[in-house]
Amino acid sequence: MTTIRRQRFKHIIGRTVLLIFGMFLAAFGIACTTRAGLGTTPISTVPYTASAITGLSFGTCTVILNFFVVAGQIVVLRSRYSTFNLLQIPIGFIFGAFIDLSMHLIGNVQMPNWFLAAMLSLFGNLILALGTVIQIRSKTIVQPGEGFVIAIAALVKSSFGSMKIANDISLTAVAALMALLEMGHLIGIR
Repeated sequence: MTTIRRQRFKHIIGRTVLLIFGMFLAAFGIACTTRAGLGTTPISTVPYTASAITGLSFGTCTVILNFFVVAGQIVVLRSRYSTFNLLQIPIGFIFGAFIDLSMHLIGNVQMPNWFLAAMLSLFGNLILALGTVIQIRSKTIVQPGEGFVIAIAALVKSSFGSMKIANDISLTAVAALMALLEMGHLIGIR
């Protein structure tokens, strides 16, 4: 192996390690916000609600949602969809496993009052943000949910930020509807 190839390989390995570390931090942040009991992140509302309804794990429901959003990207982008983005599927599996692992790691955490719950939620959001920044810095591949927002933004020629807000509102509304129809009350939404 030439020196240049060896350097590229090390660079790719380093970026992949960065991606995986960022994914774990993001999953841990999601677990913290969820365990705080003050509502989970918007993109996690549907899997969390589906988990409560079906009995499947939060991570498993996240993987299922990821399949749908990857399929949504393919439908939206059609011939412009890059097959490289199919790597979002194994990334989605890893992320789902990290969510389940993180939920297990802090499974015994109980919030005795609103102030401590708010502190855990704030901590979780900070860890989630750090994990997201690290994933972006890896310059590898985006999570399926963000990939879907990017696809929609490209389709309607709008900014990522505007489409992200619309996506978050839509997912929260879908989760609220699912919870109200199936359980008669909201789950993971405040």
